[in-house]
Amino acid sequence: MAVENDSYCAEADVVAITQYETDFDGSSTPTETQLLEFMARRAGELYAILYDVMGTAAPGPAAYSVTVDTSTDGGKALDAVLKQQNSIGASFDVLSAAGAGESPARSERIAELWTMWVDGNAALRNTATMYVASTSGTSTSATHISTGEITEKSVTSREEDGLTFNGSTQW
Repeated sequence: MAVENDSYCAEADVVAITQYETDFDGSSTPTETQLLEFMARRAGELYAILYDVMGTAAPGPAAYSVTVDTSTDGGKALDAVLKQQNSIGASFDVLSAAGAGESPARSERIAELWTMWVDGNAALRNTATMYVASTSGTSTSATHISTGEITEKSVTSREEDGLTFNGSTQW
């Protein structure tokens, strides 16, 4: 059986995002045991992202042998992103299991959480890259990801494989 130490977040973090009125228990839908499994599985996915960026130095949840070093700003940021991501992923699983994606209880929160999960995983890669730089003392680059309204798009003419592509500024 999974325990909170198998994840980067606590049950209370998932309760806050799902906005359940009470904590999960043996009679809730899903049960507390199922919630802990969701948290552990999402933590495994997050660990795989970290491992891809960091290799064997990837920090896992509290029960893993290597944990996030929060003595640096990069470590504090990584710890916060991991907690948020694990909470979002497990919340998506909880609401899906509770049937919130189906009528009549359909909720747009399911789609919102999925978007947050996908976007957050991209941000996690950048935060992990920053963490590596802060713990190793080396400089590194990261992809900047921004969400929000696009206000201007500039496209210029370019030639590729004998074809010319033309564009202009669009609002």
